[in-house]
Amino acid sequence: MVLMLVMTISIFFRDDLSFTELSPFLSILQNTSAMVFTIMGIWIAYLYPNAIMKITQPSRVEVVFSDEDEARITLIVGVVALSALVMCSLIIGAIAVPILKSSYLYEVYPSIIRGGGLFLIMIIGYAQLFAVYIVFASNLDFIVKLRNLKKKQKMNQRLNPKMDSVKDKES
Repeated sequence: MVLMLVMTISIFFRDDLSFTELSPFLSILQNTSAMVFTIMGIWIAYLYPNAIMKITQPSRVEVVFSDEDEARITLIVGVVALSALVMCSLIIGAIAVPILKSSYLYEVYPSIIRGGGLFLIMIIGYAQLFAVYIVFASNLDFIVKLRNLKKKQKMNQRLNPKMDSVKDKES
């Protein structure tokens, strides 16, 4: 459905929008991609320092993750990869646009090339929105789990006050 909507918009607005009008959007895409890349990279380094050490010192570190951690790492790395793909697309587009505009193909089919360019820009915009959503959802999920853990600990303290005093004596 999204693909059809993007395709329809690309067809109808291919001759009305210039790429200079899309420049602020491209700048936002670039900045958002860098932001997502950075935030999720920090998440990986903070939550899973052994994963980073495994990359930098593979022979020294043995890493074993639970299924939940593996799923979370896969999601985070997937979002980082998606943002990297968006950034690569922007870099390729920055060189492809002037080359295409000066080509014979553009002279013959300018409307089709503009429509294709608009389509690609909108697709990478959608991909970046998805990445931002995943970052937001992951952070929200983290907060919810943290609060639930805190509530569970408080509940355990209320239900088992003797256990706390035993722990205090052991320390």
